[in-house]
Amino acid sequence: MEPLVIAGKSYSSRLLLGTGKYRDFAETRAAVDASGAQIITVAIRRTNIGQNPDEPNLLDILPPSQFTLLPNTAGCYTAEDAVRTLRLARELLDGHALVKLEVLGDQKTLFPDVVATIEAAKILVKEGFQVMVYTSDDPIVARQLEDIGCAAIMPLASLIGSGMGILNPWNLQIIIDKATVPVIVDAGVGTASDAAIAMELGCDGVLMNTAVASARNPILMLAPCVKRSRPGVKPTLPDVCPGKFTRPARALQQKACLPALSILLPTAKQYTFSGNRFLSSHPPIRSYVLRQGYFSNAQRHAYESLLPRYGIPLTEEPVDLDSIFGRTAPGILEIGSGMGETTAEIARQHPEKDFIAIEVHAPGIGSLLGQIEKHRLTNLRIIPHDAKLVLQQMFTSESLDGIHIFFPDPWPKARHHKRRLIQPDFVSLLCDRLKPGGYLHIATDWEDYATHILHVLRSEERFVNTAVDYAARPAYRPLTKFEQRGMKLGHTIRDIIFTKIA
Repeated sequence: MEPLVIAGKSYSSRLLLGTGKYRDFAETRAAVDASGAQIITVAIRRTNIGQNPDEPNLLDILPPSQFTLLPNTAGCYTAEDAVRTLRLARELLDGHALVKLEVLGDQKTLFPDVVATIEAAKILVKEGFQVMVYTSDDPIVARQLEDIGCAAIMPLASLIGSGMGILNPWNLQIIIDKATVPVIVDAGVGTASDAAIAMELGCDGVLMNTAVASARNPILMLAPCVKRSRPGVKPTLPDVCPGKFTRPARALQQKACLPALSILLPTAKQYTFSGNRFLSSHPPIRSYVLRQGYFSNAQRHAYESLLPRYGIPLTEEPVDLDSIFGRTAPGILEIGSGMGETTAEIARQHPEKDFIAIEVHAPGIGSLLGQIEKHRLTNLRIIPHDAKLVLQQMFTSESLDGIHIFFPDPWPKARHHKRRLIQPDFVSLLCDRLKPGGYLHIATDWEDYATHILHVLRSEERFVNTAVDYAARPAYRPLTKFEQRGMKLGHTIRDIIFTKIA
């Protein structure tokens, strides 16, 4: 895990901590020390940092020389109040520019007023503030705030102080994938499980306050959260967190959302309930995002009418290719068939082989189904599910003769590289499913991804490269329109072919 970088400064911890609601300043400092947090939020309207000379000063226990203080505008309900409060904070902190903006729109829910937030953000950015901004989980608003020049986007997980966790992972996922600045989950993070889910989704950090300050033992509450915010530690989900929240409303809301989640998130079936909490046994980092795009009438018709005929449902039992195709033939799996032109053409040119395509993009599935019907391809079927799950559940060791992965999403941003499909654990799974002598063929037009792929495949001792580095394009892989367009733009197409040692 790379360091968290905000406004040009690096931080080793991805856990941000608030200072409100503790019993006293001593407990506040103890919690901060236990958390390892380096960015500490301070509500200027509620906490004394020098504006009240006769009261205890938070700066005496959390000096700016040791921590990055993040003055925030909690309690502000207009853009004018928020701007005025942060100007005061800058004076009190000797020109400190990094601030957290929040403009609330409702006193009961503390939901943000996004119109006023945008107005205040424009003023503050223009005045030289580095603005980390609390907002709703609306991807459009998040994009507007980033375009204004905010240093970080802080969408809510749920209502402030509710401890209900991430209620809308789909919107949060869109924000994360689109943002080029850090995304910090703010508000409603109640347990280490919530923090771990946020990190699995790809968030750059998590801000916690109420769940820690209101726990019976804040130090004990922090222990599992700290473990999951350190660089190099893969997030995992504990079954128990020693906070005091029961949150029955949260469980009811999330149970009601399961049908929707099962449609929007292919991995939703892996989420379970423990007591009153919505947990996951281990939600995988997805290597794709479902951007369904335009669904033409022809694609929709093919999807609805032909999928029952040519589709293979996800099961927990291994597939029998001989039974599916009614013969014994070499079996080739393609992961990510896209719109299906290449897949259909390869199957058409090689009737002696049987092909299984895996794809989650509904318009692409519809397009491929239409081509199967058009060319009367009896040697091609589709599994419309996540490739990792399909390989784990539906294919046994040494059951495939070949695997094609053509132009997987390169996830070019460094902070998204963990989403790349080609990772050591996945390559090990692919190798296991290949027969001795079987091949893995990957093609990409991204140089750094090609280098990464070569490194990962060379690290798998059961694989051997068929070329020194990159192979010549085999005759069976036709040039796609996408590929031809890339070549016109000067992109170099790299084919990587490894075989499993016999």
